[in-house]
Amino acid sequence: MHLRSFFVRTAFLQVVGIFFLWGVLIFWLTFYYLPDSGEKSLDQQLQSISQGIGDMSEDIDEGKGNYVKFVYDFENMFIKAIDTGLNNGFNYRPLIAVFDKQNQLIYTSPDTMSDVIRTLPNNKMSGVLDYAGDRWHIFGSMSKNQNYRVIVGETHSDRAVRLGSPVGLTAIPLAIILGTIVLTILFTAYYSLRPLSMTAKMIASRQPGNFTAIEVKDQYQEIRPIIIEINQLMARIEAADMREKRFMADAAHELRTPIAAALAQLHLLAQLQNWEERQEVIEDMQRGLDRAASLSRQLIDISRLESDSFTLKVGPVDVYDEIGKCIAFYAPYGLKKGINISLEGDKHVVIDTDGQSLNVTLSNLLDNAIKYGNHGGMIEVHLQSYAPIGCKITIRDDGPGVSAEHRVPCLSASSGCRG
Repeated sequence: MHLRSFFVRTAFLQVVGIFFLWGVLIFWLTFYYLPDSGEKSLDQQLQSISQGIGDMSEDIDEGKGNYVKFVYDFENMFIKAIDTGLNNGFNYRPLIAVFDKQNQLIYTSPDTMSDVIRTLPNNKMSGVLDYAGDRWHIFGSMSKNQNYRVIVGETHSDRAVRLGSPVGLTAIPLAIILGTIVLTILFTAYYSLRPLSMTAKMIASRQPGNFTAIEVKDQYQEIRPIIIEINQLMARIEAADMREKRFMADAAHELRTPIAAALAQLHLLAQLQNWEERQEVIEDMQRGLDRAASLSRQLIDISRLESDSFTLKVGPVDVYDEIGKCIAFYAPYGLKKGINISLEGDKHVVIDTDGQSLNVTLSNLLDNAIKYGNHGGMIEVHLQSYAPIGCKITIRDDGPGVSAEHRVPCLSASSGCRG
C-alpha cells in the first residue's frame, strides 16, 4: 500500500512550481530580455563612438598626419577599455573606418577589411556585414559639419563574449537562491504541519473509553473542522456505547428472571410427588423458558439490525402468506392461553421489501400480543392493500396496550405493491 504524505506532496508541488518558474525565467532571459537589451546597449555604444570620432575629426588637421594617429589612439583606448572590463584575456578587435566628404577612405582597422569597407555606398551607415566567415555589426555617423563619415563595428562572436552567457550570469546565482528557497520551504512546511502530528499524538494517547471532547479553541483554524468532526464522531460512538451497555444490562436482567425461575421450579419439581402439582410446575417452567427463548430471539434480531454489515435484501414478498406463517408459528402459544388468532383482509398482496425484517417485526408484535393478552382473548390481524403504493397491516389484541408516550405509528409497508 502506497503511503501518501501531505508534507511530501506540499513540498514537492512547491519545489516543482519554483523550478518551473526558474526555467521560464532563464528561457526569457536567454532568448528575449538579455539578447534584446544587451544588443541595444552595444548598438548605442557603437553609435556613440562613431558620433564622437566624427565630431572630434572636425577639429584635427588631417594634412599633418595627426588625424590617423588620433583615430589609432582612440581605437587602442577603446580596445583597452573593453579588455580591462572583461578581464579574461579576451582579444577584442573592433572595426573603425573613416571616410571624407568625397567618400575616400582615410582610416580603416583592421586593414584586411579595407577592400570591403571601400565598397560601402555613401549612404551606408548601419547594418550587418558578412566577411571572413563572421558577421559584423556596423554603425555609422556623420560629423557635425558633414565632412566625415565614421563607421564602427564589431563581430558577432566578440559581441557574444561581451554580452556573456545569460545562463552563467543568471542561472547559477538563481540556482543558489532557489536552493536556499527550497530548504526554507522544507523547513517551514515541516514546522507548519507539526500541529497535525501533535494532534494525532494527542488522540493516540487517549485511553479506550475516553470520549471527552477535544478542546477546539486551542487548535489552529485549519485543524478546527477536523477536531469538530472527531468530537462529533466520539459523541456518536459514546451514545452507541451507552445504548449497548443499557441494552446488555436490560437483556441480562430480562433473561436472568425466567432462567432463575426455571431453575427454582426445576428444584421444586424434583421434590413434588403429586402429578397435578408437577404438571403445573412444568407448565410454569415452559412459559418461563418460552419467554427466555423469545427474548433471545429478539436480542439476536436487534443485534443483526444494529450490525454495520446488515443490509436489506429487498425483493417481492407475499405479505398475506408471510403473516400466515407467523400466525401458524405462534398459534400453539396462543392456544395455551386460550387466545384465538385470526387473519382477514386482502390476499396475495405482494410488495418489494425485506422478507426477514418483515418476519421479525410481525413475530415481535404477535409475541407481545400473546404475552400481554388476556386469557381467552382475541388477536385480530387485518391486511389491506393500497396497490400500487403499498399496504397496511393492523394487529389488535385485548391486552393493556402501550402508554401514549411510548406509542409509534403502526406498521405500514409502502413499496411497489402488487396484488
